[in-house]
Amino acid sequence: MAQVLEGMDEVKKYVKNQNLDFTIPYEINGEARQYVPDFIACIDDGHGPDDLLNLIVEVSGLPKKDKLVKVETAETMWIPAVRNHGGFGRWAFVQVEDPWNAEKTIRGMWVGREGVAA
Repeated sequence: MAQVLEGMDEVKKYVKNQNLDFTIPYEINGEARQYVPDFIACIDDGHGPDDLLNLIVEVSGLPKKDKLVKVETAETMWIPAVRNHGGFGRWAFVQVEDPWNAEKTIRGMWVGREGVAA
């Protein structure tokens, strides 16, 4: 995944989210947990270098209930909440199910679809 991100001109910087304490809280079976996404990338998605998109990139393995809840929480609760706050820039979430197709998956978020990642 890091190699893909490094090869994309629109990716201005990225980090593997390891030991950064960036987590997204979620709940499963009544138990509070913390989801640690795989990568965070800052991408120029057409809005220019002063308005980069903060993209949470999750590289998925086999579908498990826990993974589904984490992804759903990030997509439907955390991303809308941070967007509505407005003080942390623009954010989006992408789940990469096929690492060999990661570049196309990431670019598909905004190429030819105005406003999807805004």
